Order: sequence, then C-alpha cells, then structure tokens
Amino acid sequence: MNHGSFEDLERCLASIARQSLAPQDVSVWDTGEDAAAIARLAQRHPAVHFDGGTNEGYAGGANRVVRALRARAGDAPPDFVLLLNPDVVLDGDFAETLLAAVASDPAVALATGKLLRPDRRTLDSAGIVFPRHRRPRDRGSETLDDGRFDLAEDVDAASGAALLIRTDAIDRLAIDGELFDESFFAYHEDTDLGWRARRLGYRVRYVPAAVAVHGRGWKRAERDRVPVEIRRHSFKNHYLQLVKNERPRDFLRNAPSILGWEVLRFGFTVLRDPKLLPAYVAAARALPAALRKRRVITARACEERVPG
Repeated sequence: MNHGSFEDLERCLASIARQSLAPQDVSVWDTGEDAAAIARLAQRHPAVHFDGGTNEGYAGGANRVVRALRARAGDAPPDFVLLLNPDVVLDGDFAETLLAAVASDPAVALATGKLLRPDRRTLDSAGIVFPRHRRPRDRGSETLDDGRFDLAEDVDAASGAALLIRTDAIDRLAIDGELFDESFFAYHEDTDLGWRARRLGYRVRYVPAAVAVHGRGWKRAERDRVPVEIRRHSFKNHYLQLVKNERPRDFLRNAPSILGWEVLRFGFTVLRDPKLLPAYVAAARALPAALRKRRVITARACEERVPG
C-alpha cells in the first residue's frame, strides 16, 4: 500500500527480491500521487503487479491487495499473505524464518517478526499487547533492543507494517467481505483484526528471529506533524475496536482502568489537543455499524471452531 512513498517502496521491493524464500506473487496498491514515479518503479520491477486507485487508507489498500493476490492465484492460492508498509525493509531470511515458525500450526492466523527502527538498535514493535485500559501498545517501542523480546510467543496483535496472514483464515476473519474494517481508514485496523482473530479462537504469533526495519511514519515525539484528520481516525478507532471486540466479563474486570484512562484522555484532549474532539462525534456516528459487527463476531465465536 503506497501513498507517495516512492523511495521507501523502492527499498521495500528490493528487500522482497532478496528474500531467501521467493514470493509467489508481489502486489502494490498505489493511491495515484505520482503516476510517473510509479511507472518508473514498474519498469524497474517488472515481476511486481502495480494496481491503484483512490486513497482508501491502510484498511482499504490492504483489502484490495489481498483480493488481487487471491484472484490471480485462482485455484492455487498461497498458504500465507505477507502485508508490508512501504517503509519496511526485510532482512534476507524474514519470510522463510517467519513461515518456518508458524506454517505447521493452523491455529496461528497472524504472525509478525521483530521490527526495528532504522538504527537497528531501537525496537519499533515486538508484537502488540492490550493493557487493562485496552489502549494497544507496541511492545518495547522506542527502547533499546537488549534481548528482552527474544522469545517467540503469542501476543495480542501484530503490527500491520509487516503482518503475515494465513490465507485459510481470511474468510473466517472477514466481515462483509472486509478483512480489515474499512471504516477505520487508518490506524488500529491491525489491532482490531488481531483482537477479532483471538475472539474467534486463533492465535497471533511473534517470531523475533524474523527481523525487519520499519521507518514508521508516526512517532510519539512527532505526533503534531500527523494531519489532524488522521489523528482523529486513530482516536475514534480505539473506541470502535473496543465496542466490536471486548467481552462483557473482560470489560467489567477492566472497567476501572478503562474509565480512569478515558478521564485522563478526555482531559488531555480538551486542554492540549482540542482539534481531536470531533473524533468523539465520529465514533458515536460509527457506533451502530460497530455494534452490528460485534454481533457478527460474537455469533461466529460461538458457532465456529479453529481448524486443527
């Protein structure tokens, strides 16, 4: 999924070409920021399929990439799809290492590796966890990679920057034909998917031996540089994923932490970032659709079992 990040995309595609396990197919969804730039990339990477259209956010772009890959595969779909942000550069054995760790376990629907910042010393994400206040956190983000996250283990979710998806699980995870919820547009669509996967009995695996570098467009120290419309999406999506996925008993157990966090969050928004206040209205407007999707997830969790 590319939105004007042509230099990043060049490096990403080069790292895919260097993989020890060659991909069956490579697809790029481009939002049309610079047709000439994408045409030059297509000339340099003739084996890559370049598709494009309007900017549908991460969720819409990722869904279109997945559909295109599955459509071209026909009756012989790949066992896994690896989704990447254009600002990700894979180590040469990333795909092979990640697949070797999860291929034989059908309960693992999603997986990721250790993501580092460009200095290769600082962690970007070692999988995602949901604290009791339910605001997702990338483990180890912005801290030194000192070995604390060198154990392969299950996590709550995986960053969409480098996300491996088991193809057999896609139809069970999708709602209304959408693997990622396109009402999210940007941010938290990956944590929403991870939460849904676990509600449906799947596991999300972190494999630290698979290493990639993530440039990351949104860093805490630079949040004011992110367009307010995008920050509003992130703000509202936190509530939508909570409504869609949190079980009543877990909400009751976590309610003090959730409510305490929300009081602090509201105060911060009013005092420091009032431009985010319309996100509360956007979340309220999206609530009926989120509740309908919650009913689908709940019914599916009761009726379906994970293969194997």
